Amino acid sequence: MSGIDLHIHTAFSDGTFTPQEAVQLAKKRGLVAVSITDHDSVEGIEEAQKVGRKINLEVVPGVEMGSDVGQDEIHILGYYLDWKQKEFLLRLKFFQKTRMERNERLLDRLQQLGMPITLDELTQLAPKEVIGKLHFARWMLAKKYINSIGEAFEKWLNSGKPAHIERPKISPFEIISLIRAAEGIPVFAHPFLSKRDDLIPEMIDVGLMGIEVYHPVHSPAIVEKYKKIASKFNLLITGGSDCHGEAKGKSSIGTLNIPLSCLEDLKKARVKMAQKLN
Repeated sequence: MSGIDLHIHTAFSDGTFTPQEAVQLAKKRGLVAVSITDHDSVEGIEEAQKVGRKINLEVVPGVEMGSDVGQDEIHILGYYLDWKQKEFLLRLKFFQKTRMERNERLLDRLQQLGMPITLDELTQLAPKEVIGKLHFARWMLAKKYINSIGEAFEKWLNSGKPAHIERPKISPFEIISLIRAAEGIPVFAHPFLSKRDDLIPEMIDVGLMGIEVYHPVHSPAIVEKYKKIASKFNLLITGGSDCHGEAKGKSSIGTLNIPLSCLEDLKKARVKMAQKLN
């Protein structure tokens, strides 16, 4: 057994599994290591690590944070960061606050569009009360306003669509700097979705250290493309299922064949960072 999955969401963001459920399922599927990477939240890490120690499965502390360049959304993953650092937690609270403000505006927008959604209904889908756009999509699907989760984003929630709500603009450069300040390893998440490979050199200049090569939306050809980019810029390679529990259908934990070397290289980079800091 040597499988890993370095991109998993729990109920502390927009996944449906508790951290315990996610870790136990990963173990059942033969994985040896996972990373909990909730959106703008590190609340699930402690529970996941506690369970992981009991069942001998490594849990890498992580986070996923969204940013914007123009109309393009860029996500950055952070690994092995000091997730209890005071300054980092204060910044996360700001991101969570702006997310809730956007949710309130999105509630109003959907009501104006003829979808009588309430906060109570959303909270039922988000037991930890951390609400994201995926929760809105799940509600729309349950109410039969759409036929699939993807349709919710493509028809209503994505940039330029009727229900899209802008959030305060935060650059990927700011996110990368924030993760580095928390002694973490910043990684460009699912780059094919962002379609902003042109920003990679500039992100490297401010501290980007890796790129998520293995992801469900990355075809074999796309994987090879990003392997070459990683090699060209001497970037770490990571990968994960981007599992959201059963929010998007069947759980995808452990469904990608991600080389164990990805985790080993992350650990080596972590050691080098620690040596430089000391």
